Amino acid sequence: MLVNGKWTEDWQPVQAKDEKGGFVRQISSFRNWVTPDGSAGPTGEGGFEAGLGRYHLYVAYICPWASRTLIGRKLKGLEDVISISVVEPALTKQGWRFGDYPGATQDHVNGTTYMHEIYTRAAPDFSGRATVPVLWDSSTMNRPISCAC
Repeated sequence: MLVNGKWTEDWQPVQAKDEKGGFVRQISSFRNWVTPDGSAGPTGEGGFEAGLGRYHLYVAYICPWASRTLIGRKLKGLEDVISISVVEPALTKQGWRFGDYPGATQDHVNGTTYMHEIYTRAAPDFSGRATVPVLWDSSTMNRPISCAC
């Protein structure tokens, strides 16, 4: 977990539980929309213009939320438009890691080793879980557009 931009090795993957012990999702820190013209999306938050090769998706195959983004990418025919990087399927002491596990990739957009480095690249003082999926704007802002953190 990141605390003011510094990785804390003593962390738990599930940060919050309800009264029955069920997982409670952290509210997303980055929430923006990709629209045809870059206008704000349905919630009125800032938009990012759709563009070929502009966006990159960070995922873990074992994450249900990340899997849904991959399904959406496939159904919308965006495989040639949005590139992906895949983290290894097991969390390390520093969280999600890019690497050599079969099916995992290196981070070929930002050259990072751990997912938490993506978050601090976007917000150097970020506090919270560094998780997937993350849609990254490689073109202008060089920051996450949306994440399920």
